[in-house]
Formats: sequence, C-alpha cells, structure tokens
Amino acid sequence: MIASISGITYIYWASLFMHLFSAVAWLGGILFLTGVSRPIFEYYGEDAIAISHRIKVRFLGFTWMLLWTVFVTGIIILLWSPKFIFLDFGTLWRLLAHLKIVLFFCLASVSLLLRKTYKELDTFFAEATGFSNVRDRLLLRIRVLEQMEVSCAIAILLVVALMQVYG
Repeated sequence: MIASISGITYIYWASLFMHLFSAVAWLGGILFLTGVSRPIFEYYGEDAIAISHRIKVRFLGFTWMLLWTVFVTGIIILLWSPKFIFLDFGTLWRLLAHLKIVLFFCLASVSLLLRKTYKELDTFFAEATGFSNVRDRLLLRIRVLEQMEVSCAIAILLVVALMQVYG
C-alpha cells in the first residue's frame, strides 16, 4: 500500500527542508567567508582586497535570497508547530525558540549593515584613487560587522542544538 501525504503535511515538510538547506547555506557561507577566506586574503595583502571584496559582495546577494527563504519557511514551520506559542516562555524549548527568532533578526540586521557598508566602499573605490582614512574606517567597520555576524551565526547554531536536546 502506498503511503498518502496530505497537502498540509507536504507543505510543512517542504518548508522544513527548504528552511534547513537555506540556513545551512547561509550560516555555512558566513563561517566559511570569515573563517577560511579572510585569513587567506589577509595573507596576500593589498593585492587580494579587490578579489575579497567581490566575493563578499556576491555572497551578500546570495545571503538575501537565503534570508528571505529562512524567514518565510520559518513562519510556515512556526504556524504548524504545536509546541510554539508566541510570547509564551513556559518551557525551555519555547524560550530557546524565541531566542532563535531574536538572533535571526540580529543576523539579518547585521547583514543589512554589511550591505550598506559595502555600497559605501564601492562608492569610495569609484571616487578615490589613493588610500585614505575613510577606506580604512570602512574596512574596519566591515571587519567588526563580520565578527558580529559570525557570533550571531554560532549563537544560532548553539540554540538550535539546545532545542534539539530539550525538544
């Protein structure tokens, strides 16, 4: 006998798989760019800044696609979850779920600030020919935002792991 899957169940499972794939791609990309590619580009110095900049700007475009996918599928998953009640912190799992939502919005905000900073850096590169304090400040801001991004990504991964343990 062939198992039957109702439309609602299919939507839930499809959303869950899309959510997981998008979250892994987004968080994995953040951790890869900061943990692997940044040290390589720093090793090569000024010659690699333009290449590093292009790779990170390209990933930011990909980030927005993943961010919206995680957001929409997350809402679908929460609506179908019998365990989640908005603003109810009665169990540790619900508290962790709310913390995950807050961390998601923090990470999305940092991504938005990074996008804005990269646009400022593009404007600077288009107008300036030499090095200046403005460029150095923008690069420092990018570095700090990337560190915040990695911290949020690691925190989300830890919260999700705790949700699996206490779920």
